[in-house]
Amino acid sequence: MKKALFLFCCLCLVFALAACGSDDDQKSGRAAGQSAPASPDAVPSSPGAAASAPSVVPAPVSRPPATPEEKKQADRMVAFYNTAAGVLASGWYGQPDALLTNVRAYLENWRLAPRPAVRGARGEAAKGLAPAKGLFSAEVEAHLAQWVTDMDKSLDAMLADYKALEKYVRDDSIRDDGAQGKKLAASLGAAHATFMAARDSYLEVVEARAAQAEDVLLRDHPLQRQIVAAEKIFSLFRKAAGLLGPEKPDKEALEQLRQELESAIALAGRPPFPASPELEWVYRAFLKEAALFPQGLARGLSEGFYSPLRRDLNSIVGRSREAYNAFARAANQS
Repeated sequence: MKKALFLFCCLCLVFALAACGSDDDQKSGRAAGQSAPASPDAVPSSPGAAASAPSVVPAPVSRPPATPEEKKQADRMVAFYNTAAGVLASGWYGQPDALLTNVRAYLENWRLAPRPAVRGARGEAAKGLAPAKGLFSAEVEAHLAQWVTDMDKSLDAMLADYKALEKYVRDDSIRDDGAQGKKLAASLGAAHATFMAARDSYLEVVEARAAQAEDVLLRDHPLQRQIVAAEKIFSLFRKAAGLLGPEKPDKEALEQLRQELESAIALAGRPPFPASPELEWVYRAFLKEAALFPQGLARGLSEGFYSPLRRDLNSIVGRSREAYNAFARAANQS
């Protein structure tokens, strides 16, 4: 699988699962048409989702297996995507969302949290965003490099604004009714928007290529539908992060996304599940965690997306990814 987002803190291991569809995996699973047993942790579907999603999802159409050369190239693409997505989800390049969240909290209570600590050298992190030769054309490589440059410039601007804001908050001699603080917060918000635009453009291109690689690696994998469903859920998490970027989000768009996410989670839980009941339970634990996100969106649409709720949504995404990683590890070991 290829998803890791914008709000998210740890690397998704789904492609490791997708790449390991061995004969042993096939033997350990049930036949594709056999229903999985009901799980006590099954995620209930919403009425709208139940109406639109079939009770049993048919197995994917079988296709010719990928050649060794196709698999090798797909593995390279997957490895690059996972590295790049991890770099953008945490560490240096994961700071912008945290900085913006802190600044928004400052505008609410006039207290500024310290800048998040980051380990490792920024230059080393940036290396993870540079693709190996042969994965993309020279033209696409140039676009990717430009987006990384744009992200770096925006991050520099955000860090400078945050440092200036920290100094301003500590200076008790300034009496301007928060005017300078608001100005710095607005500047940081503008730099964050530029960073996100560059990051989203970068990920859009890399994700599209990773999707092609995923298609190669998932051919005839017994858990193909479950893996693709998880990808859909994480992609909606990332889309939600983009919609939550503005201080006043588009409520209509968020409500549509909330409904789409509920439907995607309900569809992911439909039988059959062609693997052991134990593995199914781990997958449903992931779905149960992911289902908390649309509930959080509903609360935000009703009460407002204040900083504590935004942090809760970030935590839900992180826990969902951890739960999915647990499923991926269990599947790889089965």
